[in-house]
Amino acid sequence: MRINEIMQKKDIRKISIDKDRLLIDAIEMMKKQNLSTLLCTNEDKLAGILTERELADRLGSSKTKSIKTSSLHVSASMYYKPKTVNPNTDLSEAAEIMLKEEVSGLPVMEDDKPVGLITYNEMTQICQKLDDISLNKIMTKRPITISINDRLIHARNILFDKNVSVLPVLDGEDLIGLISEGMIARAFANFRNKVPGRHQEERLRYILVADAMKTDPPTLKEDDSIGEAATIMLEEGMRAVPVLNANNKLVGIVSKTDMVKLVKNNLKVD
Repeated sequence: MRINEIMQKKDIRKISIDKDRLLIDAIEMMKKQNLSTLLCTNEDKLAGILTERELADRLGSSKTKSIKTSSLHVSASMYYKPKTVNPNTDLSEAAEIMLKEEVSGLPVMEDDKPVGLITYNEMTQICQKLDDISLNKIMTKRPITISINDRLIHARNILFDKNVSVLPVLDGEDLIGLISEGMIARAFANFRNKVPGRHQEERLRYILVADAMKTDPPTLKEDDSIGEAATIMLEEGMRAVPVLNANNKLVGIVSKTDMVKLVKNNLKVD
């Protein structure tokens, strides 16, 4: 299958933003369009991409102390010189690039102009048809977790240190929520916009996971199918779904990254 068969064919203006626009505008666009990646342009030419991961990194960094989100521009956080693909690129090749570059979207270029965007969402859509393969074949078992009482900056650091995009949130042994790169980025953006610069560095450390997480997320069982997981992620706008055992205890997590790995392997489970 080729990219042009499934890539986002929205108005390019809905998936791109000028690099000189404010970062707060990009965050609002991502939320409105349910995107984790935006194309960044300069006079209609591709300048880079902006991802939730870059936002969580930039806005949670001490280097951004004393700066309001409303003062930051897209160019300060975007990923320069991203890998690109063309409409005829094979999906498995695009998936391999995403995994290698650790990005959630790739610009689709034609005649040196951006014409679309291929993201984890499109890869996940393909996996919806895998209704005869159970989650225990691909899920991450004994996933890294975080406590509801932990600091949000600690969750951010774990995401980057362990190279994951979502953490299940526990209260004791019970699953009560999820925290993702996007949730962290939005929480930091809101914080930096409201708190005076001179207080930011100190107060940033006291934002809790509980202040930003998604509570009571949908869950699945080990013998549920990959297709079911893909559908939930797309319908709920989630990067991952927790997997519980018969006693409703967390035993794994399945993510859109797992779906991209499947596409890379031509939908074959190792």
